[in-house]
Amino acid sequence: MPQRPAPMLDPADFVDVGGFATPPTPKYRPLHALVSVGRLILNKEDTRQVFEVVRAVTRGSIRDLFARFIATPYGRRVVTGPVEIEKILGDFPRLRAMAPGTLGRAYVDFMDEAGFTPQGLIDAADEAGVELKDYPELQPFARAFRHLEICHDLWHVLTGYGRDPLGELCNLVFTNRQTGNPGLLWIVRIGLAAMKLERWNMPALAAAREAARMGESVDFLLQHDVEKMLERPLGELRRELGIFRPEIYDAIPGAVKNAVLRPKVKRTQTEREEARGAAAAA
Repeated sequence: MPQRPAPMLDPADFVDVGGFATPPTPKYRPLHALVSVGRLILNKEDTRQVFEVVRAVTRGSIRDLFARFIATPYGRRVVTGPVEIEKILGDFPRLRAMAPGTLGRAYVDFMDEAGFTPQGLIDAADEAGVELKDYPELQPFARAFRHLEICHDLWHVLTGYGRDPLGELCNLVFTNRQTGNPGLLWIVRIGLAAMKLERWNMPALAAAREAARMGESVDFLLQHDVEKMLERPLGELRRELGIFRPEIYDAIPGAVKNAVLRPKVKRTQTEREEARGAAAAA
């Protein structure tokens, strides 16, 4: 099914939070969330589905997170424009020049290994219809959540969770504890259930509980200046933030973690839609 355009927003429905406009509360669509989670389980690389789920069931939590973010000095700087996370984390030559062992160097190594760029997350969010560029008054709100979206892979590096299916779920558990977003729990719960069906004796639930403890032990991570953190030694930064080693996750062999929830489809949602569109036009 071709992607539907994002619904038009009425500025009269915008809600003021701390002097900034925020969009109206999204309609609660649990069935849509379930379908999107199913698609994500079939292909964990289909990042668009994460944003689909979050948008479908977030309700007022996204506004609460925005209020908490702009209450911090760094959050205020992000929403007023001086901080552009996509440029900071997208400057791979600068990050590659950082000293080994720093967060910045570890991050770019992680991204290089995966073949990722921050633009990939921006594109996935745009596909899900959360692009707000047509509404100038919503740009501070949009900058805040672009910041969070692009920090996803940075948080992988900070927490030590890999790109395997369990690592992705644990990173989402950590993020849920940091942000309070209920959509992430939908993905985690269904993902863990599917994982247990495939390999019942893998301690996936214990690893997820460990990720929850980590997320609860770390003070609000979004308040910290990303650019300053990049030049810091990763081990030192973890100790300072209260991020501990995920021992249960680390104890599971990589081959086992990568064997579960293997993609059942080879292409992302966008690629499938483009292929169908090309076939229809032929």
